[in-house]
Amino acid sequence: MNVIVLAGDRGPNDPLARQAGVPGKTLVPVAGRAMLTRVLDSLGAWPRAAELAVVAPASDAYEQAIEAANLSVPVTLVAPADSPSRSVGKALAALGDERPVMLVTADHPLLSPDWLEGLCGEGEDDLRVGLVDHAGVRARFPDSRRTRYRFADLELGGTNLFQFRSRRADAVLELWQRVERERKKPWKIVSLVGWSNLARYLAGRLRVDEAFEALSERLGFSIDYRLVPDPLSAVDVDTPEDLRLVEGLIDARCRASAEPASPCT
Repeated sequence: MNVIVLAGDRGPNDPLARQAGVPGKTLVPVAGRAMLTRVLDSLGAWPRAAELAVVAPASDAYEQAIEAANLSVPVTLVAPADSPSRSVGKALAALGDERPVMLVTADHPLLSPDWLEGLCGEGEDDLRVGLVDHAGVRARFPDSRRTRYRFADLELGGTNLFQFRSRRADAVLELWQRVERERKKPWKIVSLVGWSNLARYLAGRLRVDEAFEALSERLGFSIDYRLVPDPLSAVDVDTPEDLRLVEGLIDARCRASAEPASPCT
């Protein structure tokens, strides 16, 4: 399966990048290894991975981070567009018409092949989204604040994992531009399923399946979700606190392993 890796960011103006003295956030070392490299290590360990399209600036620093990864699959470097959604559109075009295509972000250094595998499998959906039970995230990381969606039956968080399962799903990129503007305002995103459903969401009466059914009907293609059972899937790196949290988790994982894998180094 082809995979898109979003590694474009605000460049050296990103606070984490500036603090680390690197050209972009996804090049920030996490326990001695660039975030981007760690994500590519995980993709290299995923048996389904075929070709990777890495959305990142064409510079020596990014190319070195890619070359440092444990990969045996071809990599295409795609120059970022002016927004993540347009960047994904460019990457999809670079990969061609074959679907499904997995989409991940390079600021997710704890990425596990098991999470990706959990998004695969049979289904009629055109676009599949990875979500995580927020209760599990809160129990594991009580001091970490993560965006959540409070439905009648579940509280869910994002994982930055998506699977484009048919060409019809490419139409979501236009919607994504709106979501990008409102990503820290869950109620505005939920309003995409219609105002009556938004009212039910705000009242705590909208179920997850109902939200996805309404969104699919509104957009004209099928969107579904899979729960990723690991609360670590909610942890990307946006702040110094996130970075310390992730480095602590990697250190603990390495200490618990008699033979640490290369991503721990």
